[in-house]
Amino acid sequence: MSNKANTGWVSVRRATQILEIDKATLFKYRDDGTLKLGPHYAAFPKTRSRDSFKYNIGKVKEELREKGLIAI
Repeated sequence: MSNKANTGWVSVRRATQILEIDKATLFKYRDDGTLKLGPHYAAFPKTRSRDSFKYNIGKVKEELREKGLIAI
């Protein structure tokens, strides 16, 4: 996996690919407060819906690992 896959802001689709989870699970982690607005996900100028938020993949992976939700 390239270093770019471990850092930076990525789309919902790319985040689910990297994390090997489905979109419903990613949104569940967002909705239940596991992932926080700001450090884990954010809206950017072209954000129109929850499907177009970007995810800070490095921070998301770290948080989900710490909570035992992913093994990556």
